[in-house]
Amino acid sequence: MTAGEELARSSGCTACHGSNGEGGVGPSWRGLAGSDVKLKDGSTVVADDAYITESIADPSAKARPGYGAMPPNSLNDAEIAQIVEFIKSLEK
Repeated sequence: MTAGEELARSSGCTACHGSNGEGGVGPSWRGLAGSDVKLKDGSTVVADDAYITESIADPSAKARPGYGAMPPNSLNDAEIAQIVEFIKSLEK
């Protein structure tokens, strides 16, 4: 298990994003990295490191349609970076 995967589990992320990143209450992380993501405002962004990092650090910054609000977290920059690397490792 990677540090990012362990953090995702221990921080409660997997409760909504699925134990294997498959999604649930929150969107799937599988295949997310590098994909086009449609936002609630109708725009589309690429799920690059900056988008994924911002979505973890400030969950309401770029909300996606069809999902409730992600709760805030107390992850620091290094922890967020580890989770981003974990998300990037998940293929479809």
